[in-house]
Amino acid sequence: MKYNEKQFYQSITEPIETQEMSNGSKIDLHYMNDEPFFMDNINKSRFSVWASGDGKNYKLFVEKGLYDETSELYTKDVNEIWMEFWAKIDRMKKRYLLFVLLPILLVLAAAFILISIFAPNNVWLLVGVVGVIIVGSLFASSFLNRKMQVENLNAANRIRDKIGLERFKQILEAQDAYITKFYDDLQAKYEEEDRLVEEAENLDEIEAIANDKIVSDEELEANKEIATEDTQKDDTKEE
Repeated sequence: MKYNEKQFYQSITEPIETQEMSNGSKIDLHYMNDEPFFMDNINKSRFSVWASGDGKNYKLFVEKGLYDETSELYTKDVNEIWMEFWAKIDRMKKRYLLFVLLPILLVLAAAFILISIFAPNNVWLLVGVVGVIIVGSLFASSFLNRKMQVENLNAANRIRDKIGLERFKQILEAQDAYITKFYDDLQAKYEEEDRLVEEAENLDEIEAIANDKIVSDEELEANKEIATEDTQKDDTKEE
């Protein structure tokens, strides 16, 4: 299944590890930190991202600090489970497209043609048909999403069983603690940058005021000199 194609092809880093899967697929693990899409993912709370351009070979981008804390979640055995999960999701989406979405579109097109021929002025009939189709498609989409969530939970449970319940809990706790600290540090960094910018702006303002004062003093001295010269000229005329 093609997934996050843009990030797959935008990647500029070398993989830290390449894993050959039993189904012939390949997974390249990358640190996400030096990728051009790093902050975009972080802003969306994505510390690990799967990407594929052909639906067979994948790149798995992981934030470096999180990888160091939870590397057991990215081993070959664990990724095998996720590969099976992605394959199931791909099959489910294809079945939804073929057996649900496509028939709905065909029914809608047929209904539109029939109503146009036999009841061209019956707008409410067309609205009713469209409404029924929309409700049906929403129900089918919701059903698909629930099935995908179940598959996701099943994959997570298999990973938990492989790693062991206690160790799995420890890893999840470490993951939560790391992500919390990451955002706290990021917030502190932004606040420090704002403080430095504000200090720089205040310094510029102080310098501008000082420069204005210097100019004013120079103008005052110049005016004094002009006034002195005028006085001397007047005294000369009186003599």
